[in-house]
Amino acid sequence: MKAPKLFVKPLLFMVVIFGMIAVVTSMTFSNQLRREMTREYESKALALARSVAESDIATILSQDAGALQGRIDQYLTINAVSYVLVADENGNVLAHTFVPFIPDQIMRLVAETPHVENREEHLLRDVVLDGKRYLHVSSPILSGLAGDVHIGMDYAVIDRNIHEAVLEQQVVMLILFGASLLLVFLFVVNISKPLRLLTEYAGRVAVKDFGTVPEINSTDEVGQLAKAMEAMTGQISELVGSLEDRVRQKTHELKEARDALRQKVEERTSELMRTNTQLKIEIAERKVIGDALRKAEKKYRTIFENAVEGIYQSSYSGRFQDTNPALARILGYKSPEDLMSSVYDIGTQMYVDPDRRKEFLRLIEERNEVKNFVSKMRKRDGRIIWVAENARKIVDESGNIVCFEGSIEDITMRKKAEDQLKRQAFHDPLTGLPNRALFLDHLRMAMERSRRRKHMFAVLYMDLDRFKVVNDSLGHDAGDELLRGVARVLEQCGRSVDTIARFGGDEFAILQEEISAPKDAIAIARRILEGVRQPFTIGGNEVFTSASLGIVLKTDGYDRPEALLRDADTAMYRAKELGKSRFKVFNRKMHDQALQLMELETDLRRAVDLREFEVVYQPIVQLDTRQVCGFEALVRWRHPEHGIIGPGDFISLAEDTGLIYAIDNLVLEEACAQVKRWQTMAGVAKGSDLTVNINISGKHFGQSMLAGQIGRALENSGLSADSLNIEITESALMDNPSVAEEILLQLKDLGIHICIDDFGTGYSSLSYLQRFPIDVVKVDRSFIVAVDTDQDSQAIVRTVFSLGESMGLKIVAEGVETSGQLGFLEREGCRFVQGYFFYKPLTVSEVDHLLEGQRRG
Repeated sequence: MKAPKLFVKPLLFMVVIFGMIAVVTSMTFSNQLRREMTREYESKALALARSVAESDIATILSQDAGALQGRIDQYLTINAVSYVLVADENGNVLAHTFVPFIPDQIMRLVAETPHVENREEHLLRDVVLDGKRYLHVSSPILSGLAGDVHIGMDYAVIDRNIHEAVLEQQVVMLILFGASLLLVFLFVVNISKPLRLLTEYAGRVAVKDFGTVPEINSTDEVGQLAKAMEAMTGQISELVGSLEDRVRQKTHELKEARDALRQKVEERTSELMRTNTQLKIEIAERKVIGDALRKAEKKYRTIFENAVEGIYQSSYSGRFQDTNPALARILGYKSPEDLMSSVYDIGTQMYVDPDRRKEFLRLIEERNEVKNFVSKMRKRDGRIIWVAENARKIVDESGNIVCFEGSIEDITMRKKAEDQLKRQAFHDPLTGLPNRALFLDHLRMAMERSRRRKHMFAVLYMDLDRFKVVNDSLGHDAGDELLRGVARVLEQCGRSVDTIARFGGDEFAILQEEISAPKDAIAIARRILEGVRQPFTIGGNEVFTSASLGIVLKTDGYDRPEALLRDADTAMYRAKELGKSRFKVFNRKMHDQALQLMELETDLRRAVDLREFEVVYQPIVQLDTRQVCGFEALVRWRHPEHGIIGPGDFISLAEDTGLIYAIDNLVLEEACAQVKRWQTMAGVAKGSDLTVNINISGKHFGQSMLAGQIGRALENSGLSADSLNIEITESALMDNPSVAEEILLQLKDLGIHICIDDFGTGYSSLSYLQRFPIDVVKVDRSFIVAVDTDQDSQAIVRTVFSLGESMGLKIVAEGVETSGQLGFLEREGCRFVQGYFFYKPLTVSEVDHLLEGQRRG
């Protein structure tokens, strides 16, 4: 049997098509079968590992090696299971099936498993032992708390089963393919027989043999064709004869038309030549354009191939259609072809979080593009990297998605830098502790948890008491070392759930969460104070320090973490005021006092701007004449709501806020001008006959402008320098003796006198009276008040008088209020007194009347 040539090509075409279908189907089924069987064995290994981890958990927890060994030996009878090993949570082997010893590679895997992150998941790894591949499965027992189960599956058994199944499938496919070819061949031969007969008859007709048409009795199209050819045979014979005649006639006509056509061709030839010239010009132009296009394509292909960023085209289903080498390098593949052949689902194979692919598709569906889409991707070797992705959607004329075009940039280093910057932004660089911003964030979360459920916590605010002394004496490096040591003490005293932060300087804060009672916070406070009091060894020196702590226990009722810190800080300062090295628990009264102090500070600032201060003058009396020989200028604050406020209620606040400089300067200028006017009124012969004492805060002795301010006040008022006594306290001299001595010498150079106020109440040495240029000593009122009855007070006052007389100092007794006090002072030779027995502080008008009466008398 021979098929006609008409069916040879279709037959070959069908053979090729069926062959391709068979091959593709075989390969696809083989790959699918291989994957499914591999998954089946992996699932089998996971199920066995889970079975050992869950069903034998009691035996494992009891660490009964014998029972456990007998149990795991049973699993070796399961097909493809090569070994079983059970290890505890530290990686120590409890039982195994290796004979005679455990391979080193298995021991390393067992030791590494407890340190792998995400311990609640199973681990699948490939292992090669003695040239044979094994699937190594690690399953955690109780999420890794009781150890791990390790099972090895022999890949040789797995591959043998897969090979047999694939071979069986391919043999069946080959048999089906051969049977199909045979059936097709028989079918073609059957339908080709009548066609062959018709072909032979058509050959005879071609040589004008109109014999009998072959008899074909089929009722299909071939049979109908045979009947039609039989009917047409006679007509064709007649038509052929008439056609020959007509051909001869037409041939003559064609010759005539040929001559006419030749003439037209010549005319058209000249026209075509002109057109050809124009076409050559256009071809040259198109060649130039083509060259430019090829250069542009080559340029952009070079950019595509050599770009640093990964560039790709991908399908909607998640396959790469085209990529550049950079993307292959970023994802750890040798070439773009290797990448495209290995990755068939971007969502599950590339993204660490498969939901990111869904988010990518959602965003690109909504916006037609995505920009700076940051995700974690898994490289070929399993390492995780951060990438930033930009992509757009390509659609056809119907709006259907053709592909996605985009670029991928590896931003792992940038993310690490950002993480480092975040740590630097939220941690103290010196101690490594959280800083104020991170502490406030943790405190805010603690407050939210407290509102949702019964969650008790406490806030402790700590400040070192002697940190400045360490800095000034040993240097800032020693101070930094001390702060690091204190930070370590706080970490030892705190718990893992507590947040310990450094706010800067020597201030620390502790957020103590999950406490059962307030006593827990107080216990930690005591441990902290005790730990900080222990000596620190810094640079070979033993350094001692202490701390003051403020605690907020009742944390309900707060809506902002800053308010909690504010009250803890308030309690800490109250602890410092009570003597340092202690803690104080905040109460509402402290907050009210702090508010009052803040309100007073605001009013005090306004008072300085509006000059609400008034100067009163308490006379100093010379006892031998009973005449006023000078005044002490005292400041009063005339508050618009609270009336007159004495200096004891606002001077310390003015010193803390720095307003004392403006207040002292105001008193200085006003007192100098006023005393100059009184000297003129009284007609004194020299300035020392009517003097003024002005109190100067110790804060001025840290400033270099005091002498200049006093000089300007004397110059503006016209008061002579010997009329002015500057009163300072002993504590002002003690704080910084060298600076104080320098400033006092500057004041002495101006010609003014220096007076020690409240003498005997400080801790200064008597040698300071020789070191400093002192002119006047005022005995404190605490000694004068009991001088008429208390022998100790009398002895102290006598000593001061004797000391002043021997050193040539002017002695003034303060606070004289009774005749008994005055009598004792006169008997001891006191020449100058000040007190309510003679005069209370007087206003300017009252002093005017006093001096007027004294001048007339």
